[in-house]
Amino acid sequence: MTRTFDHLVAEAESVSVDGWDFSWLDGRATEQRPSWGYQRLMAQRLAQVRSALDIQTGGGEVLAGCAPLPPLTAATESWPPNVEKATRLLHPLGAVVVADSDEPPLPFGDAAFELVTSRHPVTIWWEEIARVLTPGGRYLSQQVGPASVFELVEYFLGPQP
Repeated sequence: MTRTFDHLVAEAESVSVDGWDFSWLDGRATEQRPSWGYQRLMAQRLAQVRSALDIQTGGGEVLAGCAPLPPLTAATESWPPNVEKATRLLHPLGAVVVADSDEPPLPFGDAAFELVTSRHPVTIWWEEIARVLTPGGRYLSQQVGPASVFELVEYFLGPQP
């Protein structure tokens, strides 16, 4: 059966992407993950600390995949469907999920966490990250953002400023 572009777009609009779940693309699209494995690096670092914050956690899947978690683990998320999904997933692992607007200030006190992570931050508030980190604390991020795969963006949209 040949499906039109409009049919495919309508199908894509009808599926849930809560938690950034793109499983409906299985068999339709491929991706190649980096060889260094963000989740593996994150789990190694979480095992070395007693407090951690995951900013913009999405549905919490990456953080949950790093269990066991430090005794004090918090996550922030702004999209309500993901807040709900992350809460269901992370609370049983001992992590608290905080609904946050992704705008400063982070809803935590100064020097609260030894490790701050954010896999794909949309916005990065460096001053806030520094504020909530303990002295000598660490930040880990994959830093995938709007400029990632820029050649693909320009292929579809033409040259960008």
